[in-house]
Order: sequence, then structure tokens, then C-alpha cells
Amino acid sequence: MSLRTRKLTIACLQINAHWGTDVLSSIRHADALLAPLLQAPTAPCSSTNRVRSDKKPDILVLPELAFTGYGFPSRNAIAPYLEPTGRGISTQWAQRTAQRIGCHVIVGYPERPDGSSVAKDEGPIYNSAVVVGPSGTVLYNYRKHFLYEADEKWGASSGQGGFGSLDLKIKNSAKLVSENENEMRIRVVLGLCMDLNPEKFEAPFTKFEFGNFAVTNKADVIIMPMAWLAFGQAESNNAKDAADVQDIEDEPDWRTVHYWARRLTPVVSQYAQGEQRKTSNTVFVASNRCGIEDGKITYAGSSCVLQFCNDASVQLIATLPKKSEGVLITDVNI
Repeated sequence: MSLRTRKLTIACLQINAHWGTDVLSSIRHADALLAPLLQAPTAPCSSTNRVRSDKKPDILVLPELAFTGYGFPSRNAIAPYLEPTGRGISTQWAQRTAQRIGCHVIVGYPERPDGSSVAKDEGPIYNSAVVVGPSGTVLYNYRKHFLYEADEKWGASSGQGGFGSLDLKIKNSAKLVSENENEMRIRVVLGLCMDLNPEKFEAPFTKFEFGNFAVTNKADVIIMPMAWLAFGQAESNNAKDAADVQDIEDEPDWRTVHYWARRLTPVVSQYAQGEQRKTSNTVFVASNRCGIEDGKITYAGSSCVLQFCNDASVQLIATLPKKSEGVLITDVNI
């Protein structure tokens, strides 16, 4: 079968947002990092740690709990930051930004379903991500399916609908195969951080729950907002110890990037199945946070775009370093 190629422009914002700080301050900081995209139609990103592009993105991805920070110690601690489903401060920012840039925006936030209580022990709350279209319309709300121990500390409930899947319409005829087409549809599979791991770290590694879901749902693009810990952090629970494990230079955390790719083994395997193989590339987008939170938690950064190719190879298209904030923007073929 011949390879069907369509061009897509992806952007990731890697940011260091701490819990317990003013969400509006985090939002202003995000706007500052994204300023070239928001202000000039063809300006490259201001960060020195990014792939240059002269195009606006079709999709902009932010990390898990992007503006609130992640390591909340209790439900009481996160309660002031909980947002109503698809209409809180994070969603409002996504709507404004999507309209200003003219792209889809995906951002993680702590969700309190409409009408539920924010009291310490009442009502379900979720670790969620909202998808907003270029017009500012809320298209999808995803609730994290596999919970990490940090989610359980602040009382998050598991999203019972499984992993996420939706179709996006990308309107940009210059990127399409045929001049007669005015939009392309892409299948997006959506997860949050721990969703990529074996369930509860108890399932067999080779069960590849999320990777198999991506294959079954014929993903064109796999998108994961993340608050992924630095390699060694989970064992040490000490930011200094975790920093000692890593290289001094601010380069990507390659062990983390390789692990992400390994967890998507089924996506590679699908290209070796004879006439049944997928005839287009699959792209993986990880938007992770960086920095140290509360003096205890070190995040891996290393936001990246990987391409799983029709020839069963895996290509690193672009990545950010592990310590620095910045904007990654790059073109991919799907």
C-alpha cells in the first residue's frame, strides 16, 4: 500500500507551574512564552529550545494540570483550584488562545463536575484535559483513566469512559493532498501521563493498554499532556537525589523519551502486519512540565514529538530539554 502523507503543525508548551500559586500568574507566564505565536502570524517562538517553524500550529498542547501545578498533598489543598467541567479558567484561556492563534488547544486542569461539592470528602473530582477548537468551541473533555499515586493523594476519581478518542477537522488547504479539499480529518487518541503506564504498575508491561487502544482506534496523532517525573524521582522522592541521577547539562531526559516510545510498541508493530498494516504515519505528542515543585518533586521536561513511520521505524522529530521552559513547534507528516 502507498503511504498517505498529510502535513500537520504541532506545538507544545513546556512550563513550570507550582501548586499553591496564583493560577492567573501561571496563565500570564504561559502567554509570555507563547507571545510570538499570539502576536505575529509567522514569527518563530522566542524560546531558544525549540524547533523553528514559520507557520502557526494546527494543535497546541499544554501539560497535565498546566496552570495549577500537580503535587497537591490533599483534597483540601486542591479544592480552591478545582474548575467546573469545560468552563473554568483553564478552559477560558484555551478558548481565547485557540481563537487568537486559530488552532486547536488541549490543556490539562483539575475538574469538579458541575453541581458537585468542593468539600474535603464530597463528590467526585478528576484530573482532566479539555480540547477546544479554533472557534473557541469546547469539543471534548477527557478524564484520566489510570491514576498515579499523586492523583489519589488529592482524591481524584478514575475516568470510567476509558482512554480518549476523537476526530479533529484541520482547515488549511495548503497542507492537504488535494487542492479540492478544504479540510482534513485526523483521529486523535488522548491520554494523561500515567495512562501510558501499565495499570497501577501491576498489569504486565507487555499488556500495553494505551498503545493497543491507539492501534485499535487507528490513531493519526496520540496526544498526552503530562506531569511526568524525572527518571529516578519515584524511587528517591527527593528532588536533589533525582537531579543527581541526571546529567548536569540541560538536554532531554533520553531515558524518559525512550520509555515513552517503548510503551507504544503496538503502534510500531502495526506496520509489520503485511497487507493489514496502517498506511499512514502515527505521531506521538508529549507535552510535559519541567522544574522542581515544593522542593521535592522534579519533573522530566523533554516534551517531544515522535513519528511512528510506515516502514516500522521511530523518528524523533523534535524535543525540548528537561529543565527549561519553552515552546516546541514543528511540522510532521501523518
